[in-house]
Amino acid sequence: MIKEDNQFTTEELELINAFDADVPFRVLQTTNSEDLKILKTQSTKINSVNLDLAHLIQRMHATVTSENSKGVGIAAPQVGINRQVILVQRVDKEDRPFEFYINPRIIWQSEILREGDEGCLSIPDVYKSVKRSLVITIEFQNLENEIFSESLEGFVAVIFQHEIDHLNGITFVDVMEEGTLQYIEPNNDK
Repeated sequence: MIKEDNQFTTEELELINAFDADVPFRVLQTTNSEDLKILKTQSTKINSVNLDLAHLIQRMHATVTSENSKGVGIAAPQVGINRQVILVQRVDKEDRPFEFYINPRIIWQSEILREGDEGCLSIPDVYKSVKRSLVITIEFQNLENEIFSESLEGFVAVIFQHEIDHLNGITFVDVMEEGTLQYIEPNNDK
């Protein structure tokens, strides 16, 4: 069920629709001051599903899987759109598919931590050790505005934490400097 109302700004729509769905976006870099402003901004919740959102997701997929990127996840702010959408490679599933998540949020995280090297498409050629929760539970929406929750562990949980951080204006370098962040959001919707 794709609605045709617009929630994106004129500038966002121009960026999203500048090219066909198979054309990657430019990935914003922390070394560029204008890019950094976008990367450090809290993303806005997606209120309705429309064709522009579907096009954004397709272009984000083309970006994260392009020869120039080859990442395991990407968040909309990394392509200049401060909206709560991420794509994550599900390394825990057969064929390791990329899946998208609308308005994802962590509703629980374990106190048990996992430490491992992380990199970021927006911070190229930098890999640092980061401590993250070993297990998390997320809540998210699909294109039909249905709400789901899922528990994740290990490396896939790390990918989700990294990408959800981007939605909150946080990079993995910030997590390294501040220690593991506690960013569980209360569920005020009910």
